[in-house]
Amino acid sequence: MEYDTNYHQVCSTRTVQSDKKGFFNEFYVDVKDACGDKWLQNYFGKLKSNAARILSIFSDREVCDPVLGVLEHVQPVYKQKDVLVSSQRRAQADKFHLMSVSSEIPDERKELLQQALGHANLAVMRAPAPHVDKAIDNGLTLAMAYRSRAAILIALGEGEAALSDLKLATNFGLESKESVDYYCKMAKAYAVMGEAARAEISMKIAEKLAGADSKQVAACRKEIAALNPGKREKPKEALVPTLTHGENPALSGAANVVKLVDTKEKGRFVVANEGLKTGDVVLCENPVAACLLPSFFGSNCHHCFKRLRSPVACLNCSGIAFCSAQCMGEACETYHRFECQFMDLFIGSGMSILCFIALRIFTQAASLEDGLATANLLFEHLVSHQDERQADDYLQRALMAGFLMRVLQKAQYFGRRKTEGVNPTAVELQVATALLGLLQVLQYNAHEIYHTLVTDEHCFEGCKVIYLGAGLYGTGSYFNHECWPSVAGYYVGKKLVLTATKPHRPNEVVAVNYGPIFTKTNLKERQRSLRGRYAFSCNCMTCQENWPLLQKIDKQVRFWCTSANCVNLLKFPKDLAKDVRCPRCRKNISLKESVARLIKIEELYREAAEAMQAQKTNEAIELFKEGIDAFFQIAALPHKDTLIAQQALLKCLADTGTTFKK
Repeated sequence: MEYDTNYHQVCSTRTVQSDKKGFFNEFYVDVKDACGDKWLQNYFGKLKSNAARILSIFSDREVCDPVLGVLEHVQPVYKQKDVLVSSQRRAQADKFHLMSVSSEIPDERKELLQQALGHANLAVMRAPAPHVDKAIDNGLTLAMAYRSRAAILIALGEGEAALSDLKLATNFGLESKESVDYYCKMAKAYAVMGEAARAEISMKIAEKLAGADSKQVAACRKEIAALNPGKREKPKEALVPTLTHGENPALSGAANVVKLVDTKEKGRFVVANEGLKTGDVVLCENPVAACLLPSFFGSNCHHCFKRLRSPVACLNCSGIAFCSAQCMGEACETYHRFECQFMDLFIGSGMSILCFIALRIFTQAASLEDGLATANLLFEHLVSHQDERQADDYLQRALMAGFLMRVLQKAQYFGRRKTEGVNPTAVELQVATALLGLLQVLQYNAHEIYHTLVTDEHCFEGCKVIYLGAGLYGTGSYFNHECWPSVAGYYVGKKLVLTATKPHRPNEVVAVNYGPIFTKTNLKERQRSLRGRYAFSCNCMTCQENWPLLQKIDKQVRFWCTSANCVNLLKFPKDLAKDVRCPRCRKNISLKESVARLIKIEELYREAAEAMQAQKTNEAIELFKEGIDAFFQIAALPHKDTLIAQQALLKCLADTGTTFKK
């Protein structure tokens, strides 16, 4: 197929800067104009290494002045804390909470409590760390925000979350050992959880602390007696599946049923080892690094990607939220301490999610040396298509690498510097060089991370895939593309799971799909997309045979010849009573048994669909697995009902992964 240079350039640019409105695009254009096309093509474009390219943008007189002129102005830009805003939001939360108490209409009460929770969440997010600003609340604004939210969560019947907030309130300065209010709230939290014994223990402590002044304790006992702790529906926990036959010691995160091969034509890719069955789990891998899209900063945990209900705030910024103190601690002890004060700068630059991941590989590393080792290993082992790149592509990525390196300088990633100047040290040049390599690798190897949005009524009807981030998976990157994949990919948190959606023969390619799929996109558009986005032309069976779109596939089936050792495909017979002549083995073949088996297979598909309708996910999975395995014993794709069954199996598998409701 003819190579569309312009389309490839557009696709490549989007992997560096996803938003043209950001200032980075202007920076790149200004530098490109300053250096001139002659220097760009005849000098910079002929440099042979990433190290030479990075050194060039910081030292060559044609380009270094505009580069240094912009980078020296890099400063922290982030959403700061505001004690006054926090205290005002807390007052609003308390007001709506009190209004809910006096409301006798259940729906109105619930709505008031939701509004109270919204204000309380904002109070938590905007509150500064303890004792930073003692002018308001004596420096305990954050602790008081958590205490207020705990009361609201109790009223909403969310006892476990309320207990967590009470603990955070004490961690951030509120006195608990001598506090009657604290133990009363704890008792109510346990009561709504249905843990009467623990609630009573808390009440006994409250009574002891209260002494003769027992009004508050009596009121609390009255409230608890009025509670009706119903069985609150807990969010479905996604289960991490077990790798089929254990983990492959030579391939981290992959099952023993697959292996890595290396050929001159295709490079490294994954194939079946001794054969696979439908439903075999072939990969279960944590990302090397993964980042949340900025549009989800307010709705999902920055660390684990879990949907937020009662966020825990970073102690320094107001723009990032976590689902728990544990996630907040893990993030702030590693990567977020370097990224925190620059989050709005990153967003304002318009840089792509891949740039966030490149930076994260360094900021999350235990040491600078570990970050360099990881980055260099990834560049060595994963495809980057260096020969396909144009001079302006290298310039754009080199400038982004320089920008990210400058942020690391300002964040004191390299320790305290003797000067505020941009000119990098030898180690800083190494990091910028490694970042440039990562920006090339990530273009072709990152995975979009999705969770499934489900409705209150049904886990399949109306469900929707929500892409909320991206990650780099070391072993996952070795799976090649086919326009109809042989595995289903879904996520448990950030963990990538790949499960076979068809049986595989030994050494058969185990393929994922990079985006263009034959059921929705024709051959020409798929090839254009793959060539532009991933710099290769697809030669999978779907493309070789030019399968029609799903809606245009007829009901015809191609059966395998039943003669021993014959691998020919035979068309559906016009007359079942008559044998079919196989042109390969030259035998007369009866397809009556194959047709009879196909009827049973289609019945299994129907039963599986009924199980989905009844929301019996695991039962549906087993029926689909049985039917699909049986189909591939007698026939080959494309077969409309089997294609639909494979799509449905993916939906079922995704339902066992991370799902959420609005």
